[in-house]
Amino acid sequence: MFRISLRGRRLKPALSVAVLAATAAAVIINISAPKEQPVYSTREITIPEGYNSFQIDRLLHENKIIAEEGALVSLSPDLFSDYWFLEDAETLEGFLFPDTYEFYEQSSPEVVARKLLENWNKKAAVLFISKGSVLSQLTAASIIEKEIPDSQSERAVAAGIVYKRIKEGMPLQMDATLCYIKDKFGCGRVIPSDKETDSPYNTYKNKGLPPGPISNPGLSAIKAAIFPKSSEYWYFISDPKTGKTVFAKTLDEHTQNIVKYLR
Repeated sequence: MFRISLRGRRLKPALSVAVLAATAAAVIINISAPKEQPVYSTREITIPEGYNSFQIDRLLHENKIIAEEGALVSLSPDLFSDYWFLEDAETLEGFLFPDTYEFYEQSSPEVVARKLLENWNKKAAVLFISKGSVLSQLTAASIIEKEIPDSQSERAVAAGIVYKRIKEGMPLQMDATLCYIKDKFGCGRVIPSDKETDSPYNTYKNKGLPPGPISNPGLSAIKAAIFPKSSEYWYFISDPKTGKTVFAKTLDEHTQNIVKYLR
């Protein structure tokens, strides 16, 4: 029951009952009417293979899927401890599976990340034989994704070269790792001074793999890293005009290829 007080107001006798009734009805309608729920649109978006987490973050922000740029990339793997493959990861880089998704606009970064991680869990996790090799193999895959165009056979050979050089104590000297240091959104051409950058991701100054992935690779690159192919080659570059990978057996041959295809 609602009690309406009009104390202090003088109502005309002919209108008092009508005013009371109208006011009471308005109160009832205002209280009982359900509040309108906000309607969020959905958006379909494709995350390209090889995008790093910063590029994915910006793509999602520009498409109004997350409200703040930087919100996704700042998430800690500790928030997703139920995924076994993140056990040794320091960031989510490499585990944000590239694919086509549908998201609600203004989604929380945690919800978005979990959707990408769950897809990685379904499509990529099953390929890894050893739990302890996930981060290193994914890091190799992330480099191969950036260095080698989408050719499964060439990528497998390149992966074999990566592991062979690591075993022999040779620096990998991969330009893609320098780009990751220089500009997360695309560095263009690598210049000589970039090779002197002091960073654990600099594979010119440091031997072995960088501390983590530099991109989020697709299945082709992941399979190449897990199932490398042995060869007699030690070096490779990609022809920027054709996208074809040019392999070399010796440093002299590799230098000639650089002069021929990259200068």
